[in-house]
Amino acid sequence: MKHLLLAFLLFCAQVQAQAAEGLRIVVGFPPGGTLDVLGRVVAQAITEETGQAVIVENQAGAGSLIAAQAVARVRPDGHTLLLAPVVVPAFMPHIYAKLGFDPIVDLVPVAELGTFNFALVVGAAVPANNLAEWLSYARGNPGKTSFGSFGAGTPAHFLGVMLNRAAGTDTLHVPYKGGAPAMQALLSGEIQSAFMLTGGMTVEQSKIGRIKVLAVTGDTRSKLLPAAPTFAEAGLGLKDMDNASLWYGFFAPKGTPTADVERLNRLLVSVTRLPKVREALAREDVAPSNLNAVDFGKKVLRDNQNWGVVIRSTGFTLEQ
Repeated sequence: MKHLLLAFLLFCAQVQAQAAEGLRIVVGFPPGGTLDVLGRVVAQAITEETGQAVIVENQAGAGSLIAAQAVARVRPDGHTLLLAPVVVPAFMPHIYAKLGFDPIVDLVPVAELGTFNFALVVGAAVPANNLAEWLSYARGNPGKTSFGSFGAGTPAHFLGVMLNRAAGTDTLHVPYKGGAPAMQALLSGEIQSAFMLTGGMTVEQSKIGRIKVLAVTGDTRSKLLPAAPTFAEAGLGLKDMDNASLWYGFFAPKGTPTADVERLNRLLVSVTRLPKVREALAREDVAPSNLNAVDFGKKVLRDNQNWGVVIRSTGFTLEQ
């Protein structure tokens, strides 16, 4: 009887230990979106490589604000991560007057998953075949052109603001609830231009000639849209656009031990090198990263400052 009790207690201890070793990745978007898909690919890779149980939990809402708040409040034991876009630490502190937490203080940068880019696209009927022609058209029609985005306060919104400021144009921002509605508005002629992610529907619609891709952000051309020049290549001196920094990254709650942060960084960097993960990133046109936690933290602070200048110049704010 004592042996059975001892065996049972040992079994319980093993189950508890395995649960404690598990990892939870919180994503601030619904299932099926780019970040959710990538999070699940990474989670599966971690499980296959280490045997560690990994759960992806969706806490959608407010562009990752709800998920970020939730992770900032959990116990910093190295078993919970937030997978979020640059918006959380670089945009939210400048957009919300009363945020309830400080993403820079309350979230610890762990690892950058990869960088992504946006494309400036116009409808097939727009009389512009390159960036210079579009800007000339927009300048000649002040207040009569428009650009769509995924929503107010998103990177696409502020990329349009940056372009207006750098190019001296007056193109109206029209926010939509996601990329699909923005693309539909572009195809129907409701708007003339939009900032869209360089993968997915942008590639599909450009291949069949329903949209024209004029330029992409980033310092290299998109592998999925190789004919489209970068804003830098366009040679129009649009420095803000040339340097736009956009990425997805992993964060832990404040107080997570340095040893855990470094361990998680090594784990995440190693799995992003796996062929299966690289293929998933490539499909979404995301370039993988191998930054250590310290260097990723420096990048987060830099982008918080750089995007803050752009956002504050607009006077744009949101209420929770």
